[in-house]
Amino acid sequence: MQDSTTTPHTTASDEDRLGRAFYAVQSAALLNGVGTRCGQLAVAWWSLDQSGSAATFAAFVAAGSGAEILARGLLGWLGDTYRPDRLIAACYLISTLLIASLTGLYLGNLYHPAALAVGLAVIGVCNGVREPLQTTVVRSLVPVSLVETAMRRRGSVMALSSVLGPIVASLLLGLVGTGATLAINTAAVAGSFLLMTTATASADPPDDTPRPESKKQPALSMWYRSTLDGWRAIYRIRSEFQLAMLALAVNLALFPVFAVLLPALTRRSFPDDTWLIGVAEAAFGVGLLLGSTGPVARRTRGTATRFTTVMAGFIVTGLSILAGGIAAASITNHPIVLATALAVSFLVGGTGLVMSTVTNSTVRVLATPAGMRNRVTASAAFLSGLAIPIGNLLGGFLAEHLGEGAAMAVLGLAILAATAVGAFSRDLRKVLTLPDEDIPDAYPRLYPDAFPQEKAL
Repeated sequence: MQDSTTTPHTTASDEDRLGRAFYAVQSAALLNGVGTRCGQLAVAWWSLDQSGSAATFAAFVAAGSGAEILARGLLGWLGDTYRPDRLIAACYLISTLLIASLTGLYLGNLYHPAALAVGLAVIGVCNGVREPLQTTVVRSLVPVSLVETAMRRRGSVMALSSVLGPIVASLLLGLVGTGATLAINTAAVAGSFLLMTTATASADPPDDTPRPESKKQPALSMWYRSTLDGWRAIYRIRSEFQLAMLALAVNLALFPVFAVLLPALTRRSFPDDTWLIGVAEAAFGVGLLLGSTGPVARRTRGTATRFTTVMAGFIVTGLSILAGGIAAASITNHPIVLATALAVSFLVGGTGLVMSTVTNSTVRVLATPAGMRNRVTASAAFLSGLAIPIGNLLGGFLAEHLGEGAAMAVLGLAILAATAVGAFSRDLRKVLTLPDEDIPDAYPRLYPDAFPQEKAL
């Protein structure tokens, strides 16, 4: 039996102990992330070629993203009822079949907007179920002492996916065309499914992780009750609710920068230099990678720096967006100079963001009891995800009235303001400064009303 009070400080040999199942899950996530970005760009090209309408494509995107956000809030109970690794594999399998169907429609020259919208919506549901699971499954694959290291490795995989996805997608679309790119997306997600079957076969929860008891499939009333329990828990765990609100504010300001402001700025001021968008996005992804591994990761580990790490990470993110906005408003005739300024500021911002998110995810996975772990994670993701469509509308409004650079600067200030409010939260400080040995299953002890079905430890 391993000692669950072991501190999370790790060495290179510790990382080797994460195990084959853990790395299979992360490899599947990387393959799916890059493949999905290829599919998204291919669908965009196909839709724009057939309809000539950006609004039509935007509606498809909304169908997929809206279904994903709803799935996070309504289907989180699945991960607390069934084995997470098998659910992840099932999501990959369903996505593979749907993407293969879309590929067949393209190759058959059968463009049906309704079929495309339904397919993207179902894929969005799969993504909404799978993403929280890929966080919570970490707890069943590695010992307590390695959870922080595992979450950092997961952050590195997500960052690498965000860097490689746009590059691979644009190269494939230019070299082999839309149909072949969709086919490659199908093969990539199918590969993710195969990797997950390997992880399912080899996964063996460590001794300090309770094995979930088998449960019967819940009826509609049980689904309602399970979902409601998850929402009550996230509201009653005051630190988690406040973190979710802080993340919502950060997402509200961050997502429109890349989804709305950068494309609008490039189209208006530098229509022949679309590479500027790729440089800025890639720099942010590199920042995410740097923040989840290497010297930055080593310096932000440990009890004494956990609260400071979260707040400092959000502050750095806000300052980077503010600096990027100032640069965008000031540099109007020199795309290379602007790209350099944005790359530097966004690289720093990505580093700051992952400092916060990895720390928060580690505490959440450790502190939440197994019976509610996925619902709490999914509910937090749902709340923060609500900011995405709202933020995109806000970004468009600000760009129209202030200009893209000024809008970006305002959004950076909004992140700083939200962080300042969060820094005064006694609940956040209390949880994020707990000793390492007190974090596992801390929420039932600190917030017993959130878990009426759990015994406070």
